[in-house]
Amino acid sequence: MRAAAAACLLIACGKDPAPADASLELPAWDPTLPIARQLGGARGLVPARGIVHLHSPYSHDACDGNPRDDNGVPNEPCLLDLRAALCTTHVDFAALTDHDDTMADEDFPTLFSMRGDDRAVMVDGAQVASQLTCSDGHVVTFTVGGENELMPIMLDRHVTGTVAERHAIYNDETGTAGAAFHDAGGLSWIAHTESKTLELLRAASIDGLEVYNLHANIDPDIRRDFLGLPPGAALTEAAEFADTNPGHPEPDLAMLAFLTPNLPAIDKWQTLLGEGRKVAVSNGSDAHQNAIPVAFGDGERGDSYRRVMRWFSNHALVTDPTDPAAVQTALASGRMYTAFEILGSPVGFDVHAGAIELGGTAAVGSTLSVAIPTVFALDPSLPAPTIHARVIHVAPGGNITEVAAGSDALEVPLAAAGAYRVEVTIVPHHLGPYLHDLGPSLAEVELPWIYASPIYVE
Repeated sequence: MRAAAAACLLIACGKDPAPADASLELPAWDPTLPIARQLGGARGLVPARGIVHLHSPYSHDACDGNPRDDNGVPNEPCLLDLRAALCTTHVDFAALTDHDDTMADEDFPTLFSMRGDDRAVMVDGAQVASQLTCSDGHVVTFTVGGENELMPIMLDRHVTGTVAERHAIYNDETGTAGAAFHDAGGLSWIAHTESKTLELLRAASIDGLEVYNLHANIDPDIRRDFLGLPPGAALTEAAEFADTNPGHPEPDLAMLAFLTPNLPAIDKWQTLLGEGRKVAVSNGSDAHQNAIPVAFGDGERGDSYRRVMRWFSNHALVTDPTDPAAVQTALASGRMYTAFEILGSPVGFDVHAGAIELGGTAAVGSTLSVAIPTVFALDPSLPAPTIHARVIHVAPGGNITEVAAGSDALEVPLAAAGAYRVEVTIVPHHLGPYLHDLGPSLAEVELPWIYASPIYVE
């Protein structure tokens, strides 16, 4: 994927530019994201924005394959890009997931991408997180994890054993590894759900899985083999956003070229729910800053940490976004939802069944309440988006039914046992003008905006 992406962009795979409308004046594009707490809150909980699945210079393939020098010193410009991006996009928690062939060899505190003025978060005398304070006072919490067949996140320490034994556990794909991750204070997650077998998902002791993975949506082989999508289409369309001619489309909107539901991942998740398993969901950024080293029209590389973090995130519902224990509790319980924030940051989204939050268990006969979100700080001069929510019931045994849908607040009787999940789609008409000479067609398609972890009913 990485070589193909760069090659396609370098040879200008896109179309010839059309004349731009110089008279069109638009609100300035915002390359940042708002502080997540500005997006709402209810019942004492507020959203904490998180990146789950993130590679630092402690992954062998990060930073264009040059994560560290011969002396093991991290690639400083790449690391600074990572840290700056987390501040620019107001990420509250960054769950680092570096590959075991590097991270397992390191002493645990080394892996937090620390600086001298970062704060170490200590529990019982051991460091479990670090916190970066941004120039505007925003606090980003780093935790350590790994991406292999399974993806442990938010570990308090390395798994028990020698370095060789660590490697073996991090590369295991069974419930034994999941238990080891829990014993090390972390959670057990699945990356690249689209390529994992149901047998692996059933055998592993997992807390959550990726319902969307960025790499999967771009890589031609994964698109063809696991998503059933045209292999080269994403790269061809994304190349339009490398256009440096006047009137080029806003480069951050390149994701519109390949944002599509990862249906195999969704299907596997729903299969597990139908089997009575409780599984939270996340979006996987899989950011390495190693795929598209070509500068886009804004002068920034196509796959910059900042751009990828601007595209989408995960929102954990917590009492304190700066408390790593509160964030981990939210993820462990499934009190979280995904958000494709390139389509707009969702304001006012809320799902609950009385006092029962996402990830909780309600009684048959309860009522599910869904508040439909709006786009944060949408300029009234832009076209209005079309927003639609669906409530999907996954019954024991796997029967799947849409039980409610609409663009206004929903009140849904929970008449039967099973898992009830909410997804929100959007037709982002408001982004059409920013596509400029490419035309608005990519903004006239219904796209996934939010996937929420379920509420369970017994």
